[in-house]
Amino acid sequence: MKMKTSKIALALAVLNIVVMIASVSVVASIVASNTNTLGQEAAKQLTMADAIALVGAAIGLVGSTLAAGIALRGVATAGFAAMVENPETKTWMLIMGGLAEGIAVYGLLLAILILGKI
Repeated sequence: MKMKTSKIALALAVLNIVVMIASVSVVASIVASNTNTLGQEAAKQLTMADAIALVGAAIGLVGSTLAAGIALRGVATAGFAAMVENPETKTWMLIMGGLAEGIAVYGLLLAILILGKI
């Protein structure tokens, strides 16, 4: 059963990455084709470096989110097992869960910093 669950998680992770890259490419093409109301010269054209930055931000965000999910799975599994034996470990479980969620926050900050440079 464990093998089937990991295959499903891997398939969902790959699907998430494909959807993220496809959405970035659609947004990039929309931005490149739009013109500003002030005229063609005022419209920002999307360069190849901007497209690579968009893909890098998407990969960083997806990777950090997946890592946070994996870390939270370990924290939840071990935390509930520890709480059965010693109920005072609830505080430590919450702290470890917050640290695991910090990984996703770092990825979000990285994506915001990358997109701020475009």
